[in-house]
Amino acid sequence: MKNFKLHSVLIFWFALNNLSSLFSQSSKFSYQLILETKEEYNAIDPNSLVNPDNILELNEINSTTQLYPIFTLNNLSNGINTQLQIEADIRNYDFEKERTDFFFQELYTQFSSKDKHYWTIGKKRLDWGSGMIWNPTNFFIQKDPLRTQNRLEGLFMINYTYLLKNHAFHFYLFPEEKKEDCSLALKYDFSKNRIDAGFSLVEYKKYQQFGYEFSYGGDQFTAYSEGVVKNYTKSYQVNETGELIEPNSSKKKFRVELAAGGMILLNDHFTFSCEYRFREDYLNSKEIAFYKAQLPSYSVLFDPISMGQHTFFGSMEYKDIYGRGSVNVRTFYDPVSRQLLISPWGIISRNNFQIELSVLFYNHSFAIYDFQSSILISYFFKTKSDGYIHKIEKYQ
Repeated sequence: MKNFKLHSVLIFWFALNNLSSLFSQSSKFSYQLILETKEEYNAIDPNSLVNPDNILELNEINSTTQLYPIFTLNNLSNGINTQLQIEADIRNYDFEKERTDFFFQELYTQFSSKDKHYWTIGKKRLDWGSGMIWNPTNFFIQKDPLRTQNRLEGLFMINYTYLLKNHAFHFYLFPEEKKEDCSLALKYDFSKNRIDAGFSLVEYKKYQQFGYEFSYGGDQFTAYSEGVVKNYTKSYQVNETGELIEPNSSKKKFRVELAAGGMILLNDHFTFSCEYRFREDYLNSKEIAFYKAQLPSYSVLFDPISMGQHTFFGSMEYKDIYGRGSVNVRTFYDPVSRQLLISPWGIISRNNFQIELSVLFYNHSFAIYDFQSSILISYFFKTKSDGYIHKIEKYQ
């Protein structure tokens, strides 16, 4: 199925490109290379309820190197633009797995006309949601709340988008090998002045999800919220008798998940951010007690940030006004499971070079580690010229 999807994107691109090249006015090629090297030290808690005496055989030291080659080719002809976007991920695990993996983060082709009609086929990121940390409306993939920058893997889709001045209408089809596993989605977006809003509907197998998102961006203050009502869950649960319930075995009923937050620019240097998340399909205080009594056998349910229904996030960030660096202290707290995580981190940026230092401190409610520390070094290379390849006319 993966090979079929790959071939479909390339065939579709070459067909469009060959057709438009007959009348092409110009083409533009651009590239970007991102090289990341991450070194981690994990102080494993030997008394952890989830991982006593390190039964999960976790490593104290991990090293990962990732290379993201990103290529974009645009072809313009009589107001019609065709685009091919390729982003690969070449990943090497030096200590943990001692192997190199290769896969495509994005591989799609897009055909657009009159800046109103957009058709897309291929593996592309789905950037749904207004939340900074959590995105309940993104049915398909969630970003890592512990990372400051997320390069999410795309999803194979067939998408049509129609744009108006303040409105956008999106239709998505997510094909799968089995017809019954395919997904459909509809989304409407509105944007005017400082307000952005959207509504979405997802149909997956016999399940449905209805979502909304909203954001307001002011000069000194930003507020946002998003949420869904859904009749499925992707989470493990614990029932009243202490038995573990797998996601596919949960009762089909509608549940609520939402996130809301905001940012306040205190001055040119300091920014305060906060966010709250509620998940009805996670554990309440009684279920947390059942879960704790069954550890470590129920470790599959473990979430390092929050296993309860309520989670709070807050951060205070200091930024250099010249964009050369920043320091931030992030805090996650779950009042149900009493999980507490405090993470100071700092970023130093110089032209095409960036260093990110971070530490994660855990309390001992359900943590696996006493703390984790990491250094992430990134290099960026990109097209220096305008990238245009002008068509040479052929005289007969």
